[in-house]
Amino acid sequence: MAPVSLEIMTLQGLLDFSKSLAAIQRYHHDLVLRYVLPTFLDRRVRKSDEILAQLRTHYPQQLCDPIRYSVRLSEAPDYGQTIFEYAPSSPGAEDYRNLVERISQDGRP
Repeated sequence: MAPVSLEIMTLQGLLDFSKSLAAIQRYHHDLVLRYVLPTFLDRRVRKSDEILAQLRTHYPQQLCDPIRYSVRLSEAPDYGQTIFEYAPSSPGAEDYRNLVERISQDGRP
């Protein structure tokens, strides 16, 4: 899994990472990038949607639903809690529940 914030430099880093991964796969055939997880989705920022569209183009099978920006996600670690403990009904908690569901159902009919 590669978490990527929806910022332009992160997209370039992911492309560089993919090239490095391809080189490593020559020796470790089972190593694959299964999930690309967009984070810090902020609908108020136009670039977020543009970068998400680029990710859809480059990683259509691996792309997970994005994790929306949430102050609650930033606050939870300050209190030593997970998002599920700190703000279980927040958008961030909902997004991470959806991610867990996707990964747990991966490969099942």
